[in-house]
Amino acid sequence: MNWLFVLVTACAGILMSLQAGVNGALGKKTGTIEGAFISFAIGTLVLLLTVLFFGKGNSLLSVLTVPKWQLLGGFLGAVYVTVMVIAAPKIGVGSALLASIAGQMVASTLIDHFNLFGGKQIPIDWKRITALLLIAAALYLFNKK
Repeated sequence: MNWLFVLVTACAGILMSLQAGVNGALGKKTGTIEGAFISFAIGTLVLLLTVLFFGKGNSLLSVLTVPKWQLLGGFLGAVYVTVMVIAAPKIGVGSALLASIAGQMVASTLIDHFNLFGGKQIPIDWKRITALLLIAAALYLFNKK
């Protein structure tokens, strides 16, 4: 395993925690869907500037040739951000993110096992099942009153 990728991805997880808290507070002030929209609008602006200054130039036109299912990522991201804007203020950032991570781990384990998107195929084994059960236990304990 490449520990640099693990470390950078863990840092991205820290950013997701910050994002959930910030977006939750924004949604309380502006409205749920409005907060999600504002978050995406700012993210879109940042990515536009990044593309303009660091992009490959004509690569945006390739959107016309990709399979249409590959365009679902923006929709899925919008749903995720909207759910986090709703959930974080109600159940807390930690509970919202842990529930999100549990869902991500179950889905990603199946995606890897069945090699659904052409990435690295990683079969489900007892270690992965144990890890998923531990995440479920953590989710239960984290939310137990």
